[in-house]
Amino acid sequence: MKRRLLLFFVLLVLLLIPGWAAAAGSAKEEPVNLMINGQAVQPDVPPLIQNGRTLVPIRVIAEGLGADVKWDEAARTATIKRGGQKLVLTLDSTAALVNGKQVKLDTPPVVRQQRMLLPLRFVAESLGVTVGWNESSRTVIANETPSVLINGKSPSKPLEFYRMGNSLYVSAQAVAEQVGWKDFAWKHPDETVTIDGQQVVPLDRLEKELGGSMTWDKRDNRVEIERLSRFTGVAAEGNSVRIDTTLPVTPAAFVLEGPHRIVLDLPQTELDDDLLAALGSQKVDEVGGTDGQNQPDQAGDANQMSPSDKPAAGTLIANIRYSQYSSSPKTVRVVIELNQKSQYNLEYTNDGITVKLTPAATAPGKTGFLIVVDAGHGGHDNGAGGAAGNVEKDFTLAVAKKLAAELKKYPEFQVEMTRTTDVYLTLAQRVAFANDRKADLFISIHANSFTKPTAGGTETFYYNANSEALARIVHRHLQGATKFPDRGVKQTAFYVIKNTKMPAVLTETGFLSNPTENAQLTSPAFQDKVAKALAAAIREYYLTYR
Repeated sequence: MKRRLLLFFVLLVLLLIPGWAAAAGSAKEEPVNLMINGQAVQPDVPPLIQNGRTLVPIRVIAEGLGADVKWDEAARTATIKRGGQKLVLTLDSTAALVNGKQVKLDTPPVVRQQRMLLPLRFVAESLGVTVGWNESSRTVIANETPSVLINGKSPSKPLEFYRMGNSLYVSAQAVAEQVGWKDFAWKHPDETVTIDGQQVVPLDRLEKELGGSMTWDKRDNRVEIERLSRFTGVAAEGNSVRIDTTLPVTPAAFVLEGPHRIVLDLPQTELDDDLLAALGSQKVDEVGGTDGQNQPDQAGDANQMSPSDKPAAGTLIANIRYSQYSSSPKTVRVVIELNQKSQYNLEYTNDGITVKLTPAATAPGKTGFLIVVDAGHGGHDNGAGGAAGNVEKDFTLAVAKKLAAELKKYPEFQVEMTRTTDVYLTLAQRVAFANDRKADLFISIHANSFTKPTAGGTETFYYNANSEALARIVHRHLQGATKFPDRGVKQTAFYVIKNTKMPAVLTETGFLSNPTENAQLTSPAFQDKVAKALAAAIREYYLTYR
């Protein structure tokens, strides 16, 4: 018995010695897999993770990426050439040269088992190769970056494509946004793969969900996406307007005055041939007016309806017109002129959009301590994108509604929301909403995002001096509820908190781009917790400073 205890004690001491502990930890570390241009690669020396970066043998760089690699023993440098790119890396040094310009590496090249290992992501991306990391399978994916055309033009933002086997994977949300359907949501989580914290799907499956045509020419490594919706008609139905399209799109919508009107720009959309012929050679005209943010309203002589075609029934609609507002990119503009100031809500179907109008509500008189709750973004403005394909505007509206409900439990509080549905409001409209009502407090709900999925935390912003005390109370309660890393209270000139006349704060609850935080941010129970914390903070502020 004593011998067993002694053996146990000796082993425990050895594990507590740093060198032994490190060896024990490294022995348990799972292997790292490599996939290059869709094929699994097994180098003679396995990849190594060092400082969060994957290092691979120099031979993998040469053979897998088609690069010319030369080793200079005297200088202890590796020179890598591919196309017009030239890299020079030095063994055990974080200093490197990219086309003669010095850059700093996160981790230096090393030697293992008489093989030089280089940081794969740095080398590959410097050579124009796409690189990604799949955590679940511990696989580094590297492949030639395909050329991409969307409706005959280069993407407005780069798209990351990952090759696995004979399939090409891409972010469904990123493609949907570039073909004009920002509100698209992928509904098949079992068919997704997570790479670098974002969910990607096979291109051929995306084609079936989005519509249009998506082809990948493997020989030339070229991706062509053709998805152009056609605008086939518009009609008034009472105080609603029905817009018909052949494919779903998410319009950019905004409100103008002088006269009152609602403008919708349908992206990646062209007029049906019959409608285009009816417009003939009419030219774009200026119809004037602003919404306080100098947004243009060039509606294109927009086929204004004749008296016999003028919408009947509804009392809010004066007339409707439309035009091929832009040919590059293809954009159809619809202008709904109103008889009076109106609110609108957009409802979507697979073959169009319904614009539902209601008379603008008159601001109620103050009956108590008036709190304005602002749900950030909305309508065509999705805000930040989440790691699971979710969007910020949905989170902000959910929390804002829950917060308003919590605050209404106190009889001394009067609560109003800038938006209660998925509609777009300009920053100026949000500010005017609070100032016109002479609100006593303004809180704008948001969530964060960053290119690195590891970024996370909670932060609270204020601008004017009369808002600092509110910001510190709100942040203490909010960070206590989220338990995310504390990013602090910051003074920043965000439009909605700079231009409101009452104490105002803007909260960034957490990072939607962080898979761990995003899972909580999308949880209704977590949202309840956040709303209760914000309500408690506002209550504390009211009791302390009122």
